[in-house]
Amino acid sequence: MEFEAAVREDSSNWTPPGKVVASYDTKDGVFELWKGSLADLAVQQLVSRIQIMVTLFIEGGTPIDLEEPDKGRWTVFFLYRKQPVHGTTDQFSYMFAGYCTVYRFFLYQPPTPPGTPSDTTAPAVKDDLDLGDGNFDLSTLPCRSRISQFIIIPSFQGKGHGPKFYSLIYQDYLKHPQTVEITVEDPNEAFDDLRDISDLAFLRTDPEFTALRLNTDLTLPGNGIVPRNLVDPEASEALRRKVKMAPRQFARVLEMHLMSTLPDSVRPGISPEQSASGKVTKEQEHEYTLWKLLVKKRIYRQNRDTLGQLDLPERIEKLEETRGSVEFEYARLLAMFETRQKQAAKQATTADQPNLKRPLEDVGEGSGPSKKARVEDA
Repeated sequence: MEFEAAVREDSSNWTPPGKVVASYDTKDGVFELWKGSLADLAVQQLVSRIQIMVTLFIEGGTPIDLEEPDKGRWTVFFLYRKQPVHGTTDQFSYMFAGYCTVYRFFLYQPPTPPGTPSDTTAPAVKDDLDLGDGNFDLSTLPCRSRISQFIIIPSFQGKGHGPKFYSLIYQDYLKHPQTVEITVEDPNEAFDDLRDISDLAFLRTDPEFTALRLNTDLTLPGNGIVPRNLVDPEASEALRRKVKMAPRQFARVLEMHLMSTLPDSVRPGISPEQSASGKVTKEQEHEYTLWKLLVKKRIYRQNRDTLGQLDLPERIEKLEETRGSVEFEYARLLAMFETRQKQAAKQATTADQPNLKRPLEDVGEGSGPSKKARVEDA
């Protein structure tokens, strides 16, 4: 009896370690996102108890070594459902729903070359090298923040928490001044889908992204180097750096978005009924050709060493084959994206009309375990 009383007393006053950084409402209650450093002993203790799930739910996943000296580079996000304790208004219980670990890698950035001095007659000044006092804070250095482990426990899967959890973590690192890029370690196919759709939804809220277009004024040569300005390279690179997205991921999401803007007569689909049909004009065919070149240019750049070993005819055939696979993959993702957008709109309408029956949540969110290694050619 004393043990049960102690458990009840502790649970009524317990809060997760770290600090709450975001929250969102669902029909199942309020969910909060808590964030803490692995250097925090309370976070370490909690991670030591829950990271058994890494072995159970992540193929090839390994728990974090809690004794490693640089554990301060790890940031842990916890997702909880927060509910008032029965009969109270100021006490809450927290039900664990998932967690995510993020590791900070130092990112080397080449120094900017100094400008030409205006006064060339002035004598050169030799500066002494200041090594400081040895207490330099490494957390102030530019870094690449990599999502390593991402788990939504089974009882909370299929309810939209995976995409929401990922998006909130991403938004948190957009505000982190030291983070230059946000990456993911060895995602499995389900997490790839979650990431692609979430990133597309986020980027489409940015007018700079939706303003990017294929340069249809280009005249393509019969052979030779693919033009560099299929899409404005300066604008796209500036936007990529602003949203802190890895080059390959940003290129994929941009290609997916541009494919969705192709005319219906040439836009690929995932089935013969959805594929391009009807009369195609030269302008529409030209735009589709530009898009295919954009995709194949990226594929070749990422697989230059392998493709360079093939004869030219075989190289062209392999590029075209891979482009077709990517095209189908984008069509599938866009179909999922559009379905979820419609469901979200219906749920918003239902929320405004409480007497209506709320539709079922999307069950294909792809918030399952991540970190399954994949070899990708696109």
